[in-house]
Amino acid sequence: MKRIWIYLQNPFFNCTKNNYKKAVKISTYTDAQLFAKSTDPFYGPMYTAYHPLHLALVSTYNIWKAQGGTQKGSTVTITDLLAQLNPGKSGIWSRAVQVLHPIGSAIYTAIFPLKMSVFYRGTKLARINAVSQLQIALTGKVGLETTLTDVTTFAGALGTANISQTGNIGNTTNASTNVETARANAMVMLYNILGQGIAHFAATPNMVTVLFNLNVIRNNMQTIFTGTLKRSFFETIAQRTFALDDTIDATNDGGAILGFYLAENAGQGPAGYTVVRVLCAKTDTLKVSDFVGNTTNNFLSVVNLSETLSGHFNVNVA
Repeated sequence: MKRIWIYLQNPFFNCTKNNYKKAVKISTYTDAQLFAKSTDPFYGPMYTAYHPLHLALVSTYNIWKAQGGTQKGSTVTITDLLAQLNPGKSGIWSRAVQVLHPIGSAIYTAIFPLKMSVFYRGTKLARINAVSQLQIALTGKVGLETTLTDVTTFAGALGTANISQTGNIGNTTNASTNVETARANAMVMLYNILGQGIAHFAATPNMVTVLFNLNVIRNNMQTIFTGTLKRSFFETIAQRTFALDDTIDATNDGGAILGFYLAENAGQGPAGYTVVRVLCAKTDTLKVSDFVGNTTNNFLSVVNLSETLSGHFNVNVA
């Protein structure tokens, strides 16, 4: 199979695939360069054509990021609620029923026909439905009015959280589609600008490189890292050479508060370093300048600040 001629491949589109942050970084650089040269009759029209595409990319990216955080938050909510079912809530409800109707009795069996496994096994929807079915089974049972109220309240919370999560997933999908469209439009226009520049500076094409952040475009190193962290553990995520104005997108999509820091050496713990916290279900943009006042600490690291819960992270160092 013949490879596509390299000059017919859009380097901007290819290097930002699946990495919207990198697309925004490349776009911001070129937009600024074009603005600085916008009084020039050659660059002015380029800036006029490109700037709206850049603004659309930044806007949709910010919406996508914010919506992604909302989705993670709603996911944690439904997960936390389901975790309360066993042995917490379901055990409390079972013991309340046993006071009046011992295990094995007809009424207890009617209320809990499948015993307690339905509250901690099966799909998310099956467990939510089990609570709703318990609410129905308790209705009208004398002496269990308080338990019915608790189950009803909990069933309502589960229903609300489930609807919120489903809606947010849909919103995130829409936001992702929008930012992908904006990325494609911007990256195609950058390719167009590159072509115009080469046509204009055919004898000295190197002149056009000032418009593009070549360090970012050429960097093919891994930029997105995910991992699970045991309670009170720390680990090195990646080694990079950071500038003080660089940023790191850090998502905490687990159940424990995480701390991020820049270490001088691989495998070092957080002692002696500035640790920036990221709360559960949060995505924060961390500034390298918040960690250190130098560019010699090259090891991005994370520590689980919980002594009881495991954590999970997703970071983008593009």
